[in-house]
Amino acid sequence: MEDIRNRIIEIVEEMTQESLSADALNSTFEELGIDSLMALELAVHLEREFGVQLTEGELGTLQHLQDIVDIADTRKE
Repeated sequence: MEDIRNRIIEIVEEMTQESLSADALNSTFEELGIDSLMALELAVHLEREFGVQLTEGELGTLQHLQDIVDIADTRKE
């Protein structure tokens, strides 16, 4: 799970051009500056890197970065 968490943080840092602390996992997408297009981009990264697919409906219900980490950890191939 730690590898997944670290990689997701790296992806978000690349997308937002911001350094994130460990507390960022509890931040909302809005607090991190992640809009709906960036969230979709993050979903594409999850599928490519971990084989995790998210539906648009699921993506719309996720609010915190930790939610993404949890899903990636439970669904990774």
